[in-house]
Amino acid sequence: MRWQIPLVWLISSVATGTIAVLLTTGRHGLPVTPLFLLSAGQMLAVVALVSAHVLALFVVGWRTIEGSWLRWSDPRSVVLWTILVAGGGFAGWAFAAVVTFESDFSLVAQLILAYTCGGLPFALIAGLLARPWQLNAASLMLTVVLVLVGLTLIPRPLQTLVTYLQYMVGAGGIRMY
Repeated sequence: MRWQIPLVWLISSVATGTIAVLLTTGRHGLPVTPLFLLSAGQMLAVVALVSAHVLALFVVGWRTIEGSWLRWSDPRSVVLWTILVAGGGFAGWAFAAVVTFESDFSLVAQLILAYTCGGLPFALIAGLLARPWQLNAASLMLTVVLVLVGLTLIPRPLQTLVTYLQYMVGAGGIRMY
């Protein structure tokens, strides 16, 4: 159990750092290469990395589920833990990426952050699901502080986040009514 959060952080940092390198290679002056402009090989690599990352998180969850407040006697708890950690982690990682782009961090600084701190959102979600309650409280408090700091660094948070989402999936991918 005590290795759950460090393992989640390590695995997630390696995966997200490598994904960040793939998304920033050949971007031609853009912040990142939109998904629809990735080559077939790059897209296959991104899908393989995300899949391997989720599988690795599942293995960590399976081996350490007794450290969670989820019902560890039920195998579905591991699946739920994996979905929550992967989904919440990728959402947090994307938010952090938007904050660094909007704050004009250099690409080198962003890639260093991706490889060292890219696993932090995943580790925070794992901390929210872990026992004891003090770890939940610390993870929640750190998450709130980091989100508030991120929101203060973005000029128009909601509009900026929607713009980046539209940018990643393509202008026609999302319609605002």
